[in-house]
Amino acid sequence: SPENSNTENYEKNITYTPAKTYTENDLYVLSHVIFAEAGNYSEELQIGVGSVVLNRVADERFPDSIEEVVFQNGQYACTWDGNYYKEPSEEAIAVATYLLENGSQYPKYVIFQAEFTQGDKVYKKVGNTYFCYYERDVSVNV
Repeated sequence: SPENSNTENYEKNITYTPAKTYTENDLYVLSHVIFAEAGNYSEELQIGVGSVVLNRVADERFPDSIEEVVFQNGQYACTWDGNYYKEPSEEAIAVATYLLENGSQYPKYVIFQAEFTQGDKVYKKVGNTYFCYYERDVSVNV
């Protein structure tokens, strides 16, 4: 019957997993930090950089917004050496958009990214960049 076909069409169009909401400023800041920290490197590294920023936003030990995390004193060299202000590539913008819509691609306890190890465990090394965490956080934050 026509009544049933309308219901079926309606159900096909329902979004069961809504996209996360984010602001233009979130996209601006995240794409700039991704490009500044990893723009000339692999997409894998760019995803790592952005994932750490998002993990920090979600971690109570860090500020509560992307902008505050990126500009936290002493955290991202690109904010004081000028690289942050370079125009990001299309790839960096696409990675930032993907992460804002789908969330961090790393476990939420991975909160460090540098060319040296931090915390006490290495989650992954991409190129010369280590993504690290504290072992004690694994059981707390799983």
